[in-house]
Amino acid sequence: MQEDNISFEEIGKEETAHAEQTQALFKQPIRGRYQSLHAELKVRCAPENFMNPYEPEKVSKANELYSEVLATDAQADEKLKQLRLRAIEELGIKFSTEELFDKLSAACNPKNFTGESYNKKRLELANRLYQTVLMNADNVLALEEIEGEAKELIETYKPHHNYDTGTLANTPKRKYNLVESCIIVLSISIIIVILIMDIVIIIVSILSH
Repeated sequence: MQEDNISFEEIGKEETAHAEQTQALFKQPIRGRYQSLHAELKVRCAPENFMNPYEPEKVSKANELYSEVLATDAQADEKLKQLRLRAIEELGIKFSTEELFDKLSAACNPKNFTGESYNKKRLELANRLYQTVLMNADNVLALEEIEGEAKELIETYKPHHNYDTGTLANTPKRKYNLVESCIIVLSISIIIVILIMDIVIIIVSILSH
């Protein structure tokens, strides 16, 4: 039986192709930040959004939805989520995922549970959820469902910067030793003394005139 003659170059090409296919599955988050879901609904469901190009059926549905949004209290979360679902299904609207995506992609990054922070159970969970987050970056409903599964990872993830910084792992604050602290204090003291001397010289100069 003749063995297949496969070169390392062919293997490399196959791996590259597989990686590209995987990357193609990853989505981009829907950008935009709003004070509330109510505020976003007023922007996304406005009938004028479907007038250029003109889509009469969607204008009609948007008109109905928009009026309901205006009549709904901004704190009525369940009702607003129902209206959002209708907007997604009836108008094909994609709602902002930027804030939730940034939060989940930071908290679920597998790198958080490697090295000194290695945790087998959490790494396994993060590895599964992280890929799902990337594949649903533009789907707010899917991300909200993932958020429920990722509760443990979110609670244990405590970055020193907010999610917007793109920090992938916890970064410890730098601690100054005693010598460094003394040098800092001494430097500040010298600066203060110099400033006081400058002020005294200015005052003496004014008085002498």
